[in-house]
Amino acid sequence: MAPVSVVEKPGFQKLVKTLDPKYNLPGRKYFAEKALPALYVEVREKVTNQFTNVTHFSTTTDLWSSRTCEPYLSLTVHYVDNWELKSACLQTSFFPEDHTGEIIAQGLQEALLSWNLPEARQVCITTDNGSNIVKAVSLNKWKRLQCFGHRLHLAIERSMKDSRIDHAVGVCKKVVSSFSFSWKKRRDLGTAHTS
Repeated sequence: MAPVSVVEKPGFQKLVKTLDPKYNLPGRKYFAEKALPALYVEVREKVTNQFTNVTHFSTTTDLWSSRTCEPYLSLTVHYVDNWELKSACLQTSFFPEDHTGEIIAQGLQEALLSWNLPEARQVCITTDNGSNIVKAVSLNKWKRLQCFGHRLHLAIERSMKDSRIDHAVGVCKKVVSSFSFSWKKRRDLGTAHTS
């Protein structure tokens, strides 16, 4: 994704002129004040309309930081429509407040409210195991599901610290290395494999 100021860069302007010499490229102000806000309203309306017949849904949320350490809170909704699983990232919001359970709980409630998704229809919310997010879900009295990917990552990290696993990985590296640098060993392995 590029900032709207890209339309003012000479290289981009030259590209557009090459593609269509008759096209008059609008400026940054047009995209920032008209085109993008109109697109936002249009897309938000389409997404909101998808929820009209949704009787139950679940959500996923995460707090994360950008490369420049700016904090964000993301919220994604999951639901079944005509026996098809659908998901929509509702928002990724700048979240400069303290990341306390109370403030996160309020932010999540406000997010659901802004999308007209009643808390009573939420089956569960999937989160990582951060104490602040766990507290937020508890304060909202929502059912929480631990993120499988996060738990798997933690399990792998812990297992890699086990000396037995470390030893097994070392043995595997030696085996791979010996076959990588010896065509004779690869030939013999291929012969043994086919017989």
